This record gives sequence, structure tokens and C-alpha cells, in this order.
Amino acid sequence: MTRTPEARLWHAVLAHGLHDVAKGRDAGWLGSRDFAIVCALAGLDPEAVRGSFDPERFRALILAA
Repeated sequence: MTRTPEARLWHAVLAHGLHDVAKGRDAGWLGSRDFAIVCALAGLDPEAVRGSFDPERFRALILAA
């Protein structure tokens, strides 16, 4: 799947936001309109992202990197 530069940018914005949530900052962002907009711009379904996001697993990935 080829992504446009814009989609890659929004994927990075989403990853940064999820990183913040996993670290306990701005947990309300997952339910916000901004989150839904970022997901849409990244070409992702906000409900699917929210449903599959596991902060503990994300923290483990952060520590492993």
C-alpha cells in the first residue's frame, strides 16, 4: 500500500498523540473531535484505532525502541 506524504504525516501525528496518551498525558484526546479528524486524515477509522489501542502494549513498544 503506497501512502501519500500527507497520509504519512498524519500517521506520525496519530502516533505522537497515542504516545502521549500511553504516557498518561491527554487521555481525553482519544474521545475528541481532533482525534477523529487526525484518524480521518490518516485514512483510518477512529473507532477501529480507539478499539485496538492498548496503552500498556504501546508503552512496552516505546520502551523496546
